[in-house]
Amino acid sequence: MEKITIDDMKCIELEIMDEIDRICRKEGLSYFLGYGSCLGAARHQGFIPWDDDMDIIMPRDDYERFVGECFDSSKIVERYKLATYRDRSGIYPFTKVVDSSTIVYDTFTQRRYATGVWVDIFPLDDVADPHDKAFSRGSRMALMRSLMVADPSLGSTMLAKLVKRVAHPVFSRMDPYKAAQKIDENARNAYTGETDYYTDFIGEDNPGVLLPKTWFEPLEVPFEDRRYFVPKNYREYLAKSYGDWETPPAIDKRDIHTCEAFRL
Repeated sequence: MEKITIDDMKCIELEIMDEIDRICRKEGLSYFLGYGSCLGAARHQGFIPWDDDMDIIMPRDDYERFVGECFDSSKIVERYKLATYRDRSGIYPFTKVVDSSTIVYDTFTQRRYATGVWVDIFPLDDVADPHDKAFSRGSRMALMRSLMVADPSLGSTMLAKLVKRVAHPVFSRMDPYKAAQKIDENARNAYTGETDYYTDFIGEDNPGVLLPKTWFEPLEVPFEDRRYFVPKNYREYLAKSYGDWETPPAIDKRDIHTCEAFRL
């Protein structure tokens, strides 16, 4: 296998993102660059220099249409696939669009769960109360799922290694695909009516974050040498997630993803 550099990964991710963007425009689906990708667009007009992945967020109805019908019926690049718990091709409660001609090994996840280079897609769900029990319930389930797929021999700290080694014999017997399904169902069913707020029960690190729907009008912005969509109120969205997002973190605070990628 040929090893892929971080710059190679970014190029592949942009190509995947081009296909997602094309499909969404064709099918009338809303998407927005989210998390570090939105921050990168706002602060760097592209990738955060030390980051190596892409995230987008989609309102639940658009997300379900994209995953359930539009992607497979509209894609024109055959090697792009969905990685999802729904067909046991992905262990996560959200969806990845992956390049199946590549493979990525995450340092802290068992190698048998590897997928191709990806773009992550997270659903935005309706929520009314920042104290909704779905937040805490989702966090507990997410911790359990992560222990099911973790490599017990590795950890970012000695304590993390110890916890993994103790927990692994129990959690490794559980089904991570069913766990991912339960996490997604918890998000999808948390509130069945319509509210004035979205939240990302699955991807947001800080529970209880409510995002006004009025922020989510599409705004097209430069990203590298392309143009993608961010929320119209991206400044407020980023402040909600990161606080002072305009000031880059100190060098020793910059999170570097730990993975190895290869062309097959």
